[in-house]
Amino acid sequence: MTLTTVCGGSTLLGMMGLLNGRHAVTHHMGMDALPSMGARPVYARIVDDGNLVSSGGVTSGIDIAIYTIEQKLGPKIAHYIEKVFEVERRGTVWSNKGQEPCLK
Repeated sequence: MTLTTVCGGSTLLGMMGLLNGRHAVTHHMGMDALPSMGARPVYARIVDDGNLVSSGGVTSGIDIAIYTIEQKLGPKIAHYIEKVFEVERRGTVWSNKGQEPCLK
């Protein structure tokens, strides 16, 4: 089962101790508080950390809904939902996979 949070939901999970060591995003006003709750903040619209998927501000709730549909039902259904609601998912979904960027 995947736990999905939108906007300030990550902060609530953090207060319950459920983000310890996990990557997450929340509303921009709560990002500075995430480390004190044990979370590893990622400044992205959607963060997929395995069985925890979080999104930033409330408008990214649409994006995380479409992402969840894509993960569960596939990209064809997600694309159809985008057309029905006349919206396209925004931004790249951050995931703890792949190479780290070389920042020098």
